[in-house]
Amino acid sequence: MAKEVIVLIKIVDSGLTNDDVVGEVQYLIEDLRDLDGMSQTRFYVVNEIRDSDEIRVGIRFEVSSTENFRSVIKRLRDRLFYNPIETRFLFQFSDLKLQIQTHKAEDLIGLMSAIQSGYLFPPQYNYFLEVEKCIHTHYHLSNVDINNLKLIGQRLGLTQEQAHDLNDEVAGKYKTREEKHNYFEKITFEEFMYFRRMRESYSFASKDRWPMLEELAENLGLPKSEAELIYKHYYKDYNEDIKLKSEQQLAKASQEAESKAKAERQKQAQQAQEWRDQYRSLCREAMTSNIYPSEYDQGRLDQARRLRNISVDEAISIEVEVRDELHGGIQSAAGVDYSRLRNLLHQQAWQEADMETEAVILKALDRDMQPATAATVQRLSAVDVATIDGLWSRYSSGRFGFKAQQQVYRAQQQIQQDDRQRLLDFQQALGWREAPSLLYQGYRPYHDLNFSLEAPQGHLPTWRWSCPSLSDRYKPSLEVIAAVIQHLNGCMLLEAAATPALDPAFPTQLA
Repeated sequence: MAKEVIVLIKIVDSGLTNDDVVGEVQYLIEDLRDLDGMSQTRFYVVNEIRDSDEIRVGIRFEVSSTENFRSVIKRLRDRLFYNPIETRFLFQFSDLKLQIQTHKAEDLIGLMSAIQSGYLFPPQYNYFLEVEKCIHTHYHLSNVDINNLKLIGQRLGLTQEQAHDLNDEVAGKYKTREEKHNYFEKITFEEFMYFRRMRESYSFASKDRWPMLEELAENLGLPKSEAELIYKHYYKDYNEDIKLKSEQQLAKASQEAESKAKAERQKQAQQAQEWRDQYRSLCREAMTSNIYPSEYDQGRLDQARRLRNISVDEAISIEVEVRDELHGGIQSAAGVDYSRLRNLLHQQAWQEADMETEAVILKALDRDMQPATAATVQRLSAVDVATIDGLWSRYSSGRFGFKAQQQVYRAQQQIQQDDRQRLLDFQQALGWREAPSLLYQGYRPYHDLNFSLEAPQGHLPTWRWSCPSLSDRYKPSLEVIAAVIQHLNGCMLLEAAATPALDPAFPTQLA
């Protein structure tokens, strides 16, 4: 530039308050001063009376180089792009004045083109405008355009070399439409790749780049419709990529949240299991010697249950499990409560336990205290058989119970082949019957049985629940004994052995 350019900028937006205008002027000064080569520029404030107050409404300054002027115009264009407020611009080039009032960044693009050319004065400037008009019309210089421009250059007094240089300046490096298309597509691709990298590095809100790319297309001389198709193609890919990554991030976040929740649930479950195990240990300590905790131990258990957030139902379930583990289970398929039988056996009250066994078996068979028969005894479930046998066996160290009786019968089976005699010998081996004599059948009164651990193996429990009467002698029928042995063999398997079979004509009572 041969001389300085005087620049006058005034904020004229009616939508701004006085304070807003003053602030915008201050921001403008600071923004322009940050440009390279502008730090020493002196800015003069333009004041105006508004609402009886004198306020700053603009600035005036001088630019002494073309490069600085280009930077100033570019910065003013960018400010309008990001903050479109109505502004009046006055540029004075020697005797030439150019005034523009706008809030649109694109209105400064034409001025940018002239400034970037480096030619602001005739004849070069006028020729530059003619070349630019041809490029914008046909997107390249055709042979007709070149011949017309040759005549215009001659008329303006330009040499052939000057005109050729101006043609190249306006047409740029990319002269054919294909070259312009490829270059624009390359820049558009790189722009969206930059956006992708920015999004991967940090939270990045990309601004619509079409206005800038539209300017590039215009500077290249590429048709706007063609440039817009390229832009939309990459913009669509970019948005689809964002959507996919967003969905992946949501899925990852959801998966991480689920994993975290799962880990927390597992941690809570592990903690709950540890508390249950601790409570189970406390129950075991409290019930090692006694079926039920003492009043003191029960108080400790209640406190432990509350401290470990264990519900009452869960605590009862644990106590039942521990009690069954330590003192024998009392399961029943018939809904019979065997807790009293367990208590009596724990106390080694053998006779009372024997009478309780009668009561629970008749209840399990729904006999209403009527003696069981060979037919009805088969209805006693294997679960109840196992419970009764388990309790008697546990508290007698295997001496009493159905299995002990079954083993005694099995021993008799090995030495006695006669079925009837085997049943009689079985009762005698159990201690239910003594050796008979001429006038004595050997059956003992019930109260003369041995209710102690010194009794023979399998002596208890008696099968009084199958006897019609105990007033004279304890005398189960041979038919019931055979039926019970057969039923026990079905419920509690030992090694294979034949079960007793009675002849239909076999007497069910000893004569």
